[in-house]
Amino acid sequence: MANTIWTIEEFTCPGCSMSYSATREEHTEPHAGSFKCSVCSGVVHSWSGKHHFFGWQAVKSKPPVFGRRWAGVGW
Repeated sequence: MANTIWTIEEFTCPGCSMSYSATREEHTEPHAGSFKCSVCSGVVHSWSGKHHFFGWQAVKSKPPVFGRRWAGVGW
């Protein structure tokens, strides 16, 4: 039986740096599992204990912006 404590945690794939989020749910009985990256198939996270992770989703992030900031340009 699960209680009502859920937290959302973020993970990064050690193989390709893809970011994921998952919901952690606490349980009264032990659970074990793992999640593999959808890009490189590397193990992103594995767990065992009185919790379980579900709802894995890729985290959408903005790509870095490179360029120069121009001071004094009156545009």
